[in-house]
Amino acid sequence: MIQFRLAKADIKHNWQQVGLFILASSLMIAINYIFLNLLANDDVSKSNYGQVIVELLKMGKNFTLIVAVFFMLYANSFLLRQRDHELGLYNMLGMTKNNLRQLLLLEKVFLYIVSSIVGLILGSTFIKLAFIILQNLLNNKQLQEQFSVTQLGQSAIIFGVVFIALYIFDCWRLRKLKPAALWQQAVQAEKEPQAKRLLGIGGLLVLGCGYWIAVKTKPNMAGTSHFMLAVILVVIGTYAVFMAGSILLLQYLKRKRSFYYQPRNFIGISGMLYRMKQNAAGLATICILCTTILVTLTASISLVAGQKRLISFWNPYDLMITTKQPLDTATVDQLAQKNQVTLKQQQQLKITSPLYGVFNKNGHFKNGMTADASISLSVLTLKDFNRIQHQKIKLKPNQVLIDNATGQRFAKLNIKNKNYQVKGYVNLKAGNLYHSIFQPVFLVTADAKVAQQIGTSQWLYQSGINLSGSAKHRRQFATQLQQQLKLDNGSFSYRNEIQQLLQGIFGSLLFVGILISFALAIATALIIYYKQSAEGLADQQRFKTMQQVGLSKAESRQAIYSQVLLVFMLPIIGAVINTGFALPALRSVLKIFSLYDGGLLLRVCAMTVAALLIGYLLVYGLTTKVYQQLVNRGN
Repeated sequence: MIQFRLAKADIKHNWQQVGLFILASSLMIAINYIFLNLLANDDVSKSNYGQVIVELLKMGKNFTLIVAVFFMLYANSFLLRQRDHELGLYNMLGMTKNNLRQLLLLEKVFLYIVSSIVGLILGSTFIKLAFIILQNLLNNKQLQEQFSVTQLGQSAIIFGVVFIALYIFDCWRLRKLKPAALWQQAVQAEKEPQAKRLLGIGGLLVLGCGYWIAVKTKPNMAGTSHFMLAVILVVIGTYAVFMAGSILLLQYLKRKRSFYYQPRNFIGISGMLYRMKQNAAGLATICILCTTILVTLTASISLVAGQKRLISFWNPYDLMITTKQPLDTATVDQLAQKNQVTLKQQQQLKITSPLYGVFNKNGHFKNGMTADASISLSVLTLKDFNRIQHQKIKLKPNQVLIDNATGQRFAKLNIKNKNYQVKGYVNLKAGNLYHSIFQPVFLVTADAKVAQQIGTSQWLYQSGINLSGSAKHRRQFATQLQQQLKLDNGSFSYRNEIQQLLQGIFGSLLFVGILISFALAIATALIIYYKQSAEGLADQQRFKTMQQVGLSKAESRQAIYSQVLLVFMLPIIGAVINTGFALPALRSVLKIFSLYDGGLLLRVCAMTVAALLIGYLLVYGLTTKVYQQLVNRGN
């Protein structure tokens, strides 16, 4: 069968590009299998807060599958575009549309079988490493790997459907185009694109709006939706700016005669300018993918790195109990003795029921459960404060002490149209009342009358108790005390339970974030590689002609490095700028989780950018060599 021999020859001839497609597809299949295996694992679903972990894994699986589909569609389009010359030749030699479809079907079957076998072998191998990472992130050594043929079959079926979709796309492309015209299409020259200034201006405005929303995002109930809106605007703006701005930049450099008429700059700019219509979308895609990697890893690593601080903030004592009446110490002592637990340091605060609202920069408190609300405000008396802090501070009726976890500083406060002077800042170790998304602010006032003027007339009792005893006995005591007091999880929290909850959520988020970032990194590297390969193939004849009229090999090498560097730097610069403007929004979103350490976020972001830049430069070195080899092959 001639189609079989032609398919074999084509794959062998284009093995460098085809092999990378197989490798990338195999890795995507492996990642999908890892997610499916984890979702089917009974140890994961039955672990502490297993349902939360399962939901996060489902979200990660769906996202990586979407990334895989779009990436494979892009890579498949590239491979088919590189085959235009060959397909046009086959048609001119007498092959019909049906013959071409059979040829593409044989190639797709081969790619699917090889990718599936390699991917499932890789997935079955690396699932062990995935479990080790997940065990450490969740601090749960009881999680055990479970091999299942079912998940292997599911992965094969899912990507079988993807490859069928790729084949349908290939057939649609053949039906839409005249096969005889494919020969001319493969060698058709691009015209210099016209700069679309309106698109560029509109893109800058949309991008600016996205940046503005990100910077102005507050840690309140509307914060997450504002952040998502900013993400959508930045994606749209980035594509528009790259589509118009890259052409404007190259045209500007072309007008600078002293810069343009140098061999290395002339060759690179003139070549890119004529192909920038297709380049711009690829550059914007690389920029968005790099931004996504940076934001995903920065957020997930910051949550895990700040986990201990969060636990200490939420539960400064082993037990944090919120009641409407003073805690019955006799009941507590009796249960402690029954469970062989010793009660150590204890604290009980009498505070007003929280008001919800927001402080502006001048210290004016706007009361109300609105979308802008980000503060829970509670008040206690100076007498209580002096008792627990063993101090003898005095306050006037218009003076307050403030415990503000966010670090925001005020000289004075205006609450319910009354002014109060801030005399100082204190640390009450009162935790986060009800573990809400609101940032807790506690005020200390001269007496109960002033406290109720500021807060509410209802009093609450916030009790903290440290325990001593075996882990088993402490857990039994906490469980029985919560049942005895008939309190929900918002009013009663045990530090070890909080720790397990946060390890489950944040550890799973980081695990999913790592797999998602790995999938995005694969897509980014291969998009860059394919783009540079296409450039190299397109520039073969151009460099050959210029070398025939006197361009030296050294000048060719300089021109290649200059061109690739210019193309390469634009996306990573854009990604760093996007991430920089995303940091205020990220900080606000993390504040919803009671993570207030902005320095930690900056350190994590800097390390993530450095790591991505190193990987990016490695890909730069690889693709530059590939581009140079392709150009020199024509000479």
